[in-house]
Amino acid sequence: MKLHLFVLCIRILVDGLVVQPIMRNSLFRRTGALSVKKSKRIDLLNRVYRKRQKIIKEVTTDSWSRFSKRPLQRGFVLSGMAFRVLTARIRARRKEKNGKRERAAEIRSFAAKKVAECLIRLGPTYVKLGQIASSREELQDSEWAKGLERLQDNVPAFDWTIAEKILENELGYSIDEMFQDFEKTPIAAASLGQVYRCTVRADGPFANKQEVAVKVQRPYLEEIYARDIMLLRRIAAIADRFGSRAASKSGDLRWLDLCDESIKVLYREIDYLSEAKNGIEFNKLFEPYSEWLAAPKVYNATTKCLVMQYLPSISLKKIHEIKDQGFDTKALATALARAYLLQFGKFRFFNSDPHAGNLGVDPNGRLIIYDFGQVTNLTGNQSSGILKVIDAIVDLDAHACLDAFRQMGVLKNDVDDTSILQVLQRNFDTGKVKSKLSKKKKNTHLPTSANATEAQIMPYFQLPATYAFVARAISQLNGVAVNLDPEFEFIEAVAPFMYEVQDNYFQVQVEKRLRKIQDSLTSFFSSGSSRNSFAASPFSFLFPTLSSQTTVINQEETRSPFFIYAS
Repeated sequence: MKLHLFVLCIRILVDGLVVQPIMRNSLFRRTGALSVKKSKRIDLLNRVYRKRQKIIKEVTTDSWSRFSKRPLQRGFVLSGMAFRVLTARIRARRKEKNGKRERAAEIRSFAAKKVAECLIRLGPTYVKLGQIASSREELQDSEWAKGLERLQDNVPAFDWTIAEKILENELGYSIDEMFQDFEKTPIAAASLGQVYRCTVRADGPFANKQEVAVKVQRPYLEEIYARDIMLLRRIAAIADRFGSRAASKSGDLRWLDLCDESIKVLYREIDYLSEAKNGIEFNKLFEPYSEWLAAPKVYNATTKCLVMQYLPSISLKKIHEIKDQGFDTKALATALARAYLLQFGKFRFFNSDPHAGNLGVDPNGRLIIYDFGQVTNLTGNQSSGILKVIDAIVDLDAHACLDAFRQMGVLKNDVDDTSILQVLQRNFDTGKVKSKLSKKKKNTHLPTSANATEAQIMPYFQLPATYAFVARAISQLNGVAVNLDPEFEFIEAVAPFMYEVQDNYFQVQVEKRLRKIQDSLTSFFSSGSSRNSFAASPFSFLFPTLSSQTTVINQEETRSPFFIYAS
């Protein structure tokens, strides 16, 4: 009995890990009759449990600030969370082995909800990590994703009186002077702020704007970030110091560099002036695509307050509601992929936080993108390199993929091209890397004497921090899109729109088709001889060597029967 009470105390200490209040009936079955003294102990523990659950439900930014000053307690919470995840996975596996799948799902679902509560207690940095995890493709349709979903836009809100003071101090007017009607209950609350819906006064500073959405930042965020970031930098430094074995497997990645780049993005996210600038830029770039894509217009901004257009929508995480309204979920997934193709390939400016809480569909069926606090820019080489990687995967072309890597800047100098080509081609041949659009082709241009492995070639790679944000954005949008369309694949979805991001797209496609025909005829007429023997073929004049001198093909010319045939 004492051991049971001790374990319960420890579980309460490490962050409300108690699955349920201790019940007299269950203890009576285990220990027999309870003395009055022991019964009082149980009542005391239950009161502590209920108080802790109330704290979790009523958590505020002020409690985050206090909690961030207690590293020992924070360590207990992190340890308890890790323990919960581990035990839940073990228990769920055992239940599944015994054929109890429903019970296994219940265990994972309950654990996910408790993990979400732990992350909320830890503060905004950890809530942000939970948002990223909830949108990852590998977690979609799992109990873990559903449990963490609330972190996207349903974090406990801070008190209205605090928000009112921040609004009036930042905008320079009282609430009554600015707004005719102000809903004091936020329509959304996330890790960094909460959003209110309101109607402006006709004679106020935002006249002629009708309904607006006002985003207010939580207080003490810079203070909380400073403490969290200090801890994260220490962890990254330790990873760099003792991570030589990991580096040999994952390429040349300095975790401290990645951490510092992430810190820059995080601090930009709590500067609403930066978010306003990004939102204005996004609207300007995507104005020609307003028929299927929109973002709120920005009316006014300070470092802690943002006044913008109110754009009602259904969140993309509410799949059943979207379907009930008659919207095509597959078309929405395609629109999301197309939007990111344009951001990566044309504008070189992308929102690196596309979780479902930041995405919606409006009554007209348009994709709505909210929150531009996290935006990353690409260079010209990085952008075109990403597009070339997509083409290389479709064509299963190891040489083109290697050239794309070199253009992207992810390869070091003096690397062994042959080894990298072998690994790339093997991944293409085995289907480890492919697209639904990829067509199997026989490769005859790579040496087969050596057997390079992925571990051997990874030291040739380096990872600029920018690509970590690209990978994160793709992972999150894949998670959202797969939830909308289980058959979704990014490359297949963006293929019909590649012409929008490549000026010479149609010319390149025709050249590819001609090369394929040339290679086929080479193989047919050479009877196993070298590729150069095709020059002696009586048909060689039909397919001269393709070069940069090829006539540029415009969009009108691609409508010809020849282009359709070549495609």
